[in-house]
Amino acid sequence: MKKLAIVAVVVAAAIGGVSYANHALTQEVKVEVDRQLALMSQQMGVTASYEDISASVLGQSVEISNMQITGFDQQPVANIASIEVAGYEVDKIAPRTELSIKNFTFSEHFLAQLPPDANNKLAAASYDLHTLMNYDEKSGNSDIDFALNAKNIVGLNFNLGLAKSTALMNASLALSKMQQQLGSQQPTLEQQLQQQTLLMEALAELEPRSIEIALNNEGEFKALVEQTLEKQGMTLEQMQQMVNMQLQQAPVSEVLSEAIKNFTQGLSSLTVSASLPEGQTMTEINQQIFTLMGQPEELAEFINLKAKGD
Repeated sequence: MKKLAIVAVVVAAAIGGVSYANHALTQEVKVEVDRQLALMSQQMGVTASYEDISASVLGQSVEISNMQITGFDQQPVANIASIEVAGYEVDKIAPRTELSIKNFTFSEHFLAQLPPDANNKLAAASYDLHTLMNYDEKSGNSDIDFALNAKNIVGLNFNLGLAKSTALMNASLALSKMQQQLGSQQPTLEQQLQQQTLLMEALAELEPRSIEIALNNEGEFKALVEQTLEKQGMTLEQMQQMVNMQLQQAPVSEVLSEAIKNFTQGLSSLTVSASLPEGQTMTEINQQIFTLMGQPEELAEFINLKAKGD
């Protein structure tokens, strides 16, 4: 019994310690978030406020709840149910970093200011955004996933695989530190040139390995397309005929052409992916792609193009 009591005390102490650490970290993070929001307000003229903020030591995460964004005219622009950041570190690139934004919606005031030809269905949607980056410091490989979902309408997914990305990660970290040092000050011309040079040198070492883009109907995508076409004075059938005619003349591979045709007919999903040659930098691949322009089948073979539409 005494042993159980000791264990209970140790567990309670551990929980209490973590709770205190979370509280202390939350206060520290709150100061930094408020500073960044104040800086954003100075630079962009918009104000962001939030209802609550919490941080987790164990999860290495921060969550901001019920954020409201107002414009320079003090009118509401947008609302965000929650923003969660996980894995980010100040002084290095973490092996896994993640950002989730849930239920981003534009305000009624903002929607009322849109031009008559704007797509109100898409503008009035609720959006979820999720980004994930996995980085292996030893190999220099990294994978970046991006997902944007307009609820019940359409989802867009983007995946990028990179090799030799260490220089790019270091450049990103250096640029972030430079921005923090500048604060609200604008960089000088010399500092801007230094930033551009640092980024260009990092990109020169980068080797893109794979890329995939996917568009998926989440329910009302067809209605969205029809609404957009109607404002342009077209029907869905006319659009399909126009796309077919353009594909006959466009320098695209057969597999991509068929995927696009099938997508315009079904408006369900479209996926396009490429697996790029290993050992070639972005510059070298771009040069090879340029030489193959006008040769769609050869280009599709070079980048291992795959496409599917429904």
